[in-house]
Amino acid sequence: MNQSLPDKPKMSARPWTFRSRLSISAAGSVFIGLLALAWTSAMLYLVVRTRLPVAINLAIVDTVHIYVGVASMAFFAALVATGRLPCIDAPGKPPWIGGSLLILYLALYATGAILLVPLGAGISRSVVTVHSLAAVWSVPPSAVYYWRARPNLHGLVGGSVQWVRSRYWLGLVIVLLPAVPLTAMPRAMSPLAQAGAGGVWTPSSLRGISLDRMAVSPQGGWLLAGGDGLFLGQAGQGWRRLDFPAELILGLAASAGPTEAYVGTEAGLYAARRVGGPYQKLPLPGREVHGIAVEPGQPSTIWASSRQGIWRSDDSGAHWVNASQGLRAPEASWALSYFQRGLYGSDALGVYRWTGAKWESGSQQKWVVSLDPSADGRRLFASSMGDGIQVFDGKRWHPADDGLASHGGGAIHVVSVTAGNERAIAATMLDGVAIRTDAQFWSGLGSGLSRGAVWRVLDDHGMLLAATDDGLFSYTLTGRSPAGTWWVLLAGVLVAGTVASLSQLRFADEAS
Repeated sequence: MNQSLPDKPKMSARPWTFRSRLSISAAGSVFIGLLALAWTSAMLYLVVRTRLPVAINLAIVDTVHIYVGVASMAFFAALVATGRLPCIDAPGKPPWIGGSLLILYLALYATGAILLVPLGAGISRSVVTVHSLAAVWSVPPSAVYYWRARPNLHGLVGGSVQWVRSRYWLGLVIVLLPAVPLTAMPRAMSPLAQAGAGGVWTPSSLRGISLDRMAVSPQGGWLLAGGDGLFLGQAGQGWRRLDFPAELILGLAASAGPTEAYVGTEAGLYAARRVGGPYQKLPLPGREVHGIAVEPGQPSTIWASSRQGIWRSDDSGAHWVNASQGLRAPEASWALSYFQRGLYGSDALGVYRWTGAKWESGSQQKWVVSLDPSADGRRLFASSMGDGIQVFDGKRWHPADDGLASHGGGAIHVVSVTAGNERAIAATMLDGVAIRTDAQFWSGLGSGLSRGAVWRVLDDHGMLLAATDDGLFSYTLTGRSPAGTWWVLLAGVLVAGTVASLSQLRFADEAS
């Protein structure tokens, strides 16, 4: 009667311990995979910065890099919160490795978290610098640590996936689900796309032809490009080469008057009543004409710069008078442009304003090759082949080249600036193209461009067209989106979801 019931079969402790360890293993495997993906995307940044001809969409790279950073932070926070942070020993490692890695990875994650918050351009730029330096400096100690720890890594990544609890897969789903919208619209999620820097330039037309000048009809409808030949582009008709003398084209200007186009060359100045031609040479007593300006509201008044100084005509180019008074280097006169009802010009030694009788010095910026008013008429950009960019607001000149690449001696070579109401775009010798949306810093926009200089960029409501040494390239900008807020929300969801999933798994394992 008192027969005892058979004992319940004892469960081996090994499967449950193994299952618990497998949960950590699965987390560690994903964490290591995320870190590897982050390093790969970071390396792609270096590839893009070299301006290789291979087109890499930097917006996708940027999105992947930030996403894996946020996801790895979620895993790390979850493991710490649930007390399941695995410890991997690395026998024989130098004593400074542990402390160095702690500091560097804390810097990486701290700066990464700060960058998720929309900040001012100056603060963000400094944080990005710290983030990049921490990433570079962490490579050697990370490599040493993982090499020393390789015999123990199997405990982190080993095991059978079939033992992983379903609650852990819930954590994976929470982490991986946002990848769907990221794949569908990566440019909208990318902070680089906020500055327009997340796309790729693609060849548009006239491939292999060097083009260093472009001019747009004041009424729209046609576009003139010059360099090794003169080309006309019209909506729906593509590009065609115009009948023009075999001379290197140095300057272009479009006019709303009876004469539609002016073309400066090594030999002098040409004009055409219709942009398609024929072009006739004007009796300008000067050669190497770079700068051409037509007075607003009075198209019969034309200004032209040359090796023989600056010239003025009041009868559409039939007669000319020299107007170089006040220039310090008239033989090196170059750019001409109207700004706020005044005429501005440059030579190798500075920028000047025409007073009606002579040129009055306004800026000591040297080697200015282009003077470009902004679309709203409030700023005048002076681009220099060695002295960067300066901006005139009607009262004073101030430098505006922070973020542009420089040569070893510190010289910054900028060819021209196209400034709209929302952004400014610079054509440069090193960065190819740079864009500025915050009125402070320039960001490179060179992915997909061929090697060589970019001479002029036109901006048609976000559709960019660049004249380069290898023809015309096009680029599409995207509008602003609340990427910073989106990333903050994503980070919160990932951390909360992963912590909850691993916590449930821990309690289930303990109950078992």
